[in-house]
Amino acid sequence: MRRFALLATLSCCIVAAQGLDYWTVARTSHFEVYSQTGDKTAQNALIWFEQLRNFFRQKGPSIAGFTDQGRPPLRVIGFRSEKEYAQHRLHPLAEAYYASDGNGDYIIMSKLDSSEFRVAAHEYAHYVVHASGLKLPAWLHEGLAEFFATLGVNESGYSLGGDLPARTHTLQQNRNNWLPLAGLLNIGTDSTISNGRKDTEIFYAESWALVDMLIAAPPYAPRFWEVVSALNAGASGEQAFRRLYAKSLDAVAKDLENWVGRRHTPKIILSRPAQFESAETSQLSDLAAGTLEAKVLLVSGHLEQAKTRFEELARQAPDNPDLAAALAAIANRQGNRDEALRLWRKALNNNLKDAEMCYRYALLAEEAGMSPQDVRAGLERAVLLAPGFDDARYKLALIQYQAGEYKLAVDHLRTMRVPVAEQRRYGYWTALASALVELHENDEARAAALEAAKNAKTENERMTARRIALIAGTDMTVQFATDSEGHSQIVTTRVPHGTTDWNPFIEPSDQMQHANGKLSEVLCEKGKLTGFLLLTPSGTVTLDVVDPLHVLMRNSPSEFYCGPFKGDGVGADYAVVRTAGKARNVLRGMTFQR
Repeated sequence: MRRFALLATLSCCIVAAQGLDYWTVARTSHFEVYSQTGDKTAQNALIWFEQLRNFFRQKGPSIAGFTDQGRPPLRVIGFRSEKEYAQHRLHPLAEAYYASDGNGDYIIMSKLDSSEFRVAAHEYAHYVVHASGLKLPAWLHEGLAEFFATLGVNESGYSLGGDLPARTHTLQQNRNNWLPLAGLLNIGTDSTISNGRKDTEIFYAESWALVDMLIAAPPYAPRFWEVVSALNAGASGEQAFRRLYAKSLDAVAKDLENWVGRRHTPKIILSRPAQFESAETSQLSDLAAGTLEAKVLLVSGHLEQAKTRFEELARQAPDNPDLAAALAAIANRQGNRDEALRLWRKALNNNLKDAEMCYRYALLAEEAGMSPQDVRAGLERAVLLAPGFDDARYKLALIQYQAGEYKLAVDHLRTMRVPVAEQRRYGYWTALASALVELHENDEARAAALEAAKNAKTENERMTARRIALIAGTDMTVQFATDSEGHSQIVTTRVPHGTTDWNPFIEPSDQMQHANGKLSEVLCEKGKLTGFLLLTPSGTVTLDVVDPLHVLMRNSPSEFYCGPFKGDGVGADYAVVRTAGKARNVLRGMTFQR
């Protein structure tokens, strides 16, 4: 399908097929659009959403880093009429809504005709915010969605911004009933203001106007995305305005009143040509249609109605794994863990192909204390079905590491997308470094441990990461040490990889010195070797031997005889030990020239 043909369809009116009793789906790799009003409706709606996706990938909220890579296709459901939509409505005032059940993303609309393009853009913006991992207050979340609802598409590209006449009218007609700005900024969810249609409309209108001003008004626009970043990090709206704009809330509220009274025109954004996949369109079977409607009941929170519908379908198709998995999810949400596990196990045994459901089963199996094999079965199936399912792959890697399957663990961790999600970075790099240490891939292990240290949140985490880096860069060995009572003992230590001159007799507390020279005499007492005299360019150095077995000798004669010594030069390593104010040189090692 060529771009100009696709764009042209956006302005076409979609004639709803009357009396259809079946569902049609139009699919690409990014979307599944379900319609009760025929193939054409599904195909044209799919074009809307492909255009929206194209815009957000090019010009969307850059701070969010939006990508839908690795996510299942977004499901868009449009009903035949208000009557069919009503029983799936999220709440009484919702004309459409975005929802995610952890198993997929949904946009539910009462209808999919061309007059609903603004609604589609609003709900898709919610999806973008969710997929980007942003945590925003209600006013900003809804205000952004309303701002992007102004998006228009034509052959020249995209237009964005400008007036929303219905929202402006609401604000102008209710000028004395606006929410105080401090109250608007502190609303947690729009359920707290849904006391009636009027209050809700004021909330949406005021949120849109504030976001529109912050994005488009010259005094505010340059720092808008800094506001988003600050709020996403947990700052309050008042803190963000004072820090970034040096303005009080009263001053911002006054600017907002003036902004609403002005005329605003859209900004035209030229776009690269959009290339879309050809859509696959098909009619759903009765079972598939019933499953779709039951899933919408489930994501909209109507658990009992969804359960009843899924049970009816399961009686028609008792071996269908998707129906068993859906009933398992409902049982889990209702707190019936044993029933959920039974149903999920049944779904897995019937070749469940829903990766998210396999992952949920694994989590519940682990929580219930089931065997590692049961947990792994769910995770391995999830990864097989969805190779980009990083949550499942990460958890599977941890289980394999604990089981000593280090190569498998490393393979899974290296397959994950990098950079990984911020909240997981420390754990990811720590796990990778630890597994690489076990495989003796020391350079890679040390690099991973240093990444873990960079992403540590506490001093204990930093110490752990540094310890792994030390282990990765060193080998285990032993050395002698003297305890508090003067007894010699062996302790473990680590030395850099490839160390060939390690002397285990050098103690951790030694103050070491090195000298080169010639031995002039072997010192003895009662026939026992007690030291050496070393002639150096700086003078004679007396080297004490406390225990001949605790001196490392390299290339030395097999025997020493007390008295004068004639031979080639030597290098001596000795510790300066102070006792009762006197210093003596305790020999730790000596290398003889060949």
